[in-house]
Amino acid sequence: MRYFSGLIFLAIMAYLGWPYVHIYHLNNAVKSNDKTAIEKLVDFEEVNKIHKETLEWKVKNSVGSKGNSLLPESIRESAEAITGAVGNLAAKTVVIDANEIVERLRHFEGSLWEQLTFAFFESPTRFTVRLGKLGRNPIHVQMTMQDWSWRVTAIYD
Repeated sequence: MRYFSGLIFLAIMAYLGWPYVHIYHLNNAVKSNDKTAIEKLVDFEEVNKIHKETLEWKVKNSVGSKGNSLLPESIRESAEAITGAVGNLAAKTVVIDANEIVERLRHFEGSLWEQLTFAFFESPTRFTVRLGKLGRNPIHVQMTMQDWSWRVTAIYD
């Protein structure tokens, strides 16, 4: 029984440390500018999908809702149309690739390990990391377990 409980404890500790190994590999790939390693560690299709949804949400909610806006109704509708057109254009043209990931993660002083200020499981298959101090433009990296390995699926800045 003691042997079995030791194995269970070891398995749980390995699972809890697994995302940190992924962050270590991501840190090494960013430091060495290794695009092929970054492509293995990041799900670009999901990152771009989440990024597009975030841009669209920001555009939709940037002008203000009816009743909460300080703008008159006619000006608010015109501003919504303009920001909607600009936001749709930005959402269609902005594509995050390995170069963009390296650029975003390199703007910090030092390595990713030094900038790691928060890391926690949101669920058994989702892990969130904050790089940088809260209130000073941190980057949030969300990782999801896919096919028994952790991959970056969203980057929020």
